[in-house]
Amino acid sequence: MEPGHPLDGGDGECFTSDRLDLFFPGGTDTKATWLQRRTTTSMCDYSIVIPCYRSGAWLSELIQRVERALANVPGCFEVLLVNDASPDDTWQVIESLAGQYGFVHGLDMMFNTGQFRATLCGMEHAVGNQIVLMDDDLQHPPEAIPDLIAALDAHPEWDCVMARFKSPRHGLLRRVGSRVAAELFCYLYGRPREIAPSSFRILRRPLVETICRHGTVNPLIGPLIFRSTRRLGNIDVEHQSRPQGRSGYSISRLTRIVWQSIFSTSTLPLRLASGLGFCSAVGSFVLGVVYFLRWWFGVISEPGFITTVLLIIFFGGLTLASVGLLGEYLVHIMEEVRRPVRYAIRERTPVGSRDGVDA
Repeated sequence: MEPGHPLDGGDGECFTSDRLDLFFPGGTDTKATWLQRRTTTSMCDYSIVIPCYRSGAWLSELIQRVERALANVPGCFEVLLVNDASPDDTWQVIESLAGQYGFVHGLDMMFNTGQFRATLCGMEHAVGNQIVLMDDDLQHPPEAIPDLIAALDAHPEWDCVMARFKSPRHGLLRRVGSRVAAELFCYLYGRPREIAPSSFRILRRPLVETICRHGTVNPLIGPLIFRSTRRLGNIDVEHQSRPQGRSGYSISRLTRIVWQSIFSTSTLPLRLASGLGFCSAVGSFVLGVVYFLRWWFGVISEPGFITTVLLIIFFGGLTLASVGLLGEYLVHIMEEVRRPVRYAIRERTPVGSRDGVDA
């Protein structure tokens, strides 16, 4: 353990239970896993975390390209392949790759958790000083990993470098959905407008540790990054086409992710509802004064029935919308209070095979 590490008790060997509880609020399983890894593995320079789902057909190509891409990068690296309970032969392929390559380590999830939780699982098990997050569909070119590393090394003030795709190879609806999500991240999480969000990124270990300390049930990695730091950078990367199949991110799924990102970590909707309610109250008061003065001076003989009905409908709808908004937050609060298991590991490749490889 390097001096100054967040888990270093001062002499590099002091790990009190209280210190670990602060670092791992998720429970004793994660803490025990970290302690086991500490006794069986050593820190390496780079960890590449790749959540996998229905990708057994091209994982071998992906690993070969990663190995070639990092061949001339100084230091050692590891690749963590997290199988998100894929129904095909993805886990068997990962086991085979772990046997062929000493830097490959596999984690098999007990149930499907989604890309974000699978990514978090890999982040919590990574031992690298810098952690690369990328997809398994070959649209994130492994050849760009050295560029991400070089950009992070060239800017010590940055905590994270994200790929900015010059020509995204997504469909129109996916691009529109991603654009909407990017704009929401600006307003909800303070994402700098000059930073293009991407799931292909490299993070320093202190940022990874900060993200892992969030005990939220639904960890949205992008929003957690933007909430944790403003020291971000971009580099241009060529987005590639999928070798086969189609993206699992349908419009309905993207909508759920955006909806979840709004209510999971942001209070902006509540503030907007409060502001709208306040403006409506002020507007109603002003409208009432206007109507009273018009009646007082004989401009109108009696209040308008249509106006009254419209006001009732407006405020009734506003009330129902506010109640629904509060309901959404209550649902998320219930999920957090119940503390369901974020992920469970069914099987893993032998720890002894992940010694890392000098690049």
